[in-house]
Amino acid sequence: MSVSSRPSAEGRPVAPGPPAGPGRRPLWWRLGHLAARRHRAVLTVWAMLLAGSAVLIPGLLERAIAPAVRVEGSASLTGARLLEQGFPQLGGEQMMMIFASATLSDADEPYQRALHDALRAVSAQPQVGGTQLLPVVPGQDHRHAYAIVGVNGDQRARQAALPPLLGAAKEAASRASGGRVDVHLVGESALLAEAKHTDLADLRRAELLAVPLSLLVLLAGLASGGAALAVLAVAGTVTVTALGLLAAASLLGVPVNTFMLAVAATVGLALGLDYALLILVRYRQSRAAGHDRHQAAAVAVSTAGRTAAWCAVGVALTAAALLVVRTSMIRTMGAAVSVSALVAALAAVTLLPAVLVTADRRLLRRHRLRLPAFLSRRVRALLDRPARPSASTGRPPDGRRREDEHGWGRWARHLMRHPVAYTLACAGLLLAAAAPLAGVRLAFDLDRASIAGTDFGRGLTAMEGDGISSSVAVALPHPAGAPPVDTAALVTTLKQDPRVSFCTSLDNGRDLTVVIVIIRTHIDDPASTAMAREITGRLVPASMPPDQRAFVTGPNVIFSDLMDETTSQLGTVIPLVLGCSLVFLLVTFRSVLLPLKAVLMNLLAVTAAFGLLTLATRHLPHLVGTHVNTLVPLLAFTLVFGLSIDYEIFLIHRIAEHYHAGGDNTAAVVHGLRHTARPITVAAAVMVATFAALLTAHRHHLVQLGLAVATAITLDATVIRLALVPALMRILGARNWWLPAPLARLLPTPRTTPPPPPH
Repeated sequence: MSVSSRPSAEGRPVAPGPPAGPGRRPLWWRLGHLAARRHRAVLTVWAMLLAGSAVLIPGLLERAIAPAVRVEGSASLTGARLLEQGFPQLGGEQMMMIFASATLSDADEPYQRALHDALRAVSAQPQVGGTQLLPVVPGQDHRHAYAIVGVNGDQRARQAALPPLLGAAKEAASRASGGRVDVHLVGESALLAEAKHTDLADLRRAELLAVPLSLLVLLAGLASGGAALAVLAVAGTVTVTALGLLAAASLLGVPVNTFMLAVAATVGLALGLDYALLILVRYRQSRAAGHDRHQAAAVAVSTAGRTAAWCAVGVALTAAALLVVRTSMIRTMGAAVSVSALVAALAAVTLLPAVLVTADRRLLRRHRLRLPAFLSRRVRALLDRPARPSASTGRPPDGRRREDEHGWGRWARHLMRHPVAYTLACAGLLLAAAAPLAGVRLAFDLDRASIAGTDFGRGLTAMEGDGISSSVAVALPHPAGAPPVDTAALVTTLKQDPRVSFCTSLDNGRDLTVVIVIIRTHIDDPASTAMAREITGRLVPASMPPDQRAFVTGPNVIFSDLMDETTSQLGTVIPLVLGCSLVFLLVTFRSVLLPLKAVLMNLLAVTAAFGLLTLATRHLPHLVGTHVNTLVPLLAFTLVFGLSIDYEIFLIHRIAEHYHAGGDNTAAVVHGLRHTARPITVAAAVMVATFAALLTAHRHHLVQLGLAVATAITLDATVIRLALVPALMRILGARNWWLPAPLARLLPTPRTTPPPPPH
């Protein structure tokens, strides 16, 4: 009896090994089989994790802080620390307290009493170093008064001090004035506190919308209520468990912010749905081939489950690139993505097999959907499941042949006949979508619409109307015991500047001189940032000795440093992500051209998505704002690149399975596309629904993030994975699998084991 040969990963024919016995099954097969056999124990363990996480999450929502925006090593952070150490009365943050009355003037006795009582009550708060009442500036409304409040401590301490501080001031002012004087507080921590409350509300709203949307997509794509609910249950478990891990970390003292919660919940739900769906599809295919429940679960985990695990590693690697950014806001976002990805992979290869064998009958039961009449016959054909193979021959019956002729099989063969035309058309479409990116406008967005009705918003409106829009502090350190820094020339120059409302100089009598500057331009106006940079870049060198150091701090400078850091680090993060992706895909695919193609395709998807986002800022400013928030490109690029790897690995693995078994590249591409097009489409639709739910958010940065990621995934899963990638693979032919001999010896050869015969 002759033994046939099959091509190796390098295209060379090799003799097949002996049939694998139960003891020689690959690790992934054994893992899936064990989880299926011990499904009750697995379900019990996950139920305990779910219950524990559900208990911890309410406390997490209370302990979560607003994202930290200060940049490590920046001049603004150095200046803030110098002030906290050398001027405790000014504190590490200078907040502005606004007193406002509709009926009283600041000269009225009740107003004055309210003013002094409130400042006395504020000074008694433990985090407050001192208060400084500001003189009236030209043009100021005489029903308003302003005081600088110096608050010490780290971000968590300052945010925790806000409610009692503002509450004490409001109570004292109201009592002294008979309720006719109100108090507002404006500052970095006050703004972030408002963002925290808004982000949590947006997160709840988005999750409540994403779940039913995802369920509808799953029902349409799987045509089975039991299957849809099983996938959704696993994804929900991933989300709750990921948040539970963050809650446990917060109990150990790890700072957890609301942006981490939003990212962990959204990514956890999206990846949980994605991985569970892909494994479920493979499980149902194995059951249709005649395997029993446990064997089908083992085959699904050893194929799609292994792919999902690799995808999770890829997502975690790309997210790890964010660790180079010098602000905890971005670093913690990377940590949240990594935690969610790893939990999703763990649930996919352990919890899901247990759920599959437990709910097997419900998963296989199908219901024909009653679609609206306006849906075309082609759309209905895509949503309906292909017929099962014949149990006796294993060959597809006539129904499957008809599906090949009219469904994804027909599309795949059509694509193989016209690869160059579709490559040019798809590339042209993506480049056209990316074209508006040339006019992108990056800026720090205060998101005034979301804060208009808040206490912070009312105080900021009063400040801007009076020309006291923002403040900066210039820290001028000098040797201990030396006389104060001569700031006369600097103060005189600043007072003559039309952008300045008030300026004064202070010295602590030891080692630090400070210049306080109140400016008229708004906190989010580029002119305010330009003013701060002009002080350190031109005014200080022109009026002081050349060796005098100057550090400018204040809300607008802190946010400006954040904008500069996130923008500049794009040049570091993007090469890191590209490099990690290339190495990861090189090991995964054992090919040189496939990783290069994958990286190029992902770049096309990202740039096209941001081109469309730029277009939205011009034509839909009420929805997304007028500028792209500087945080969004860094976050969305990392997320999209990690998520795009999922579909790339899933498609190429299926193509590689067929190619390594037969050696025909075109047939392998047709086979891979026909078998993955539908699950990729459904998985992408679920992912898009999850991120599109962020469009309901009030904060523009969340809306922009949701729009960019949803758009990129849509383009990636349709134009790229279902057309451009297969067309390019058809053009490249056997060169897709080229691997130089030195790399072939260095990289581990993947071990494949055929599935067991059906019983």
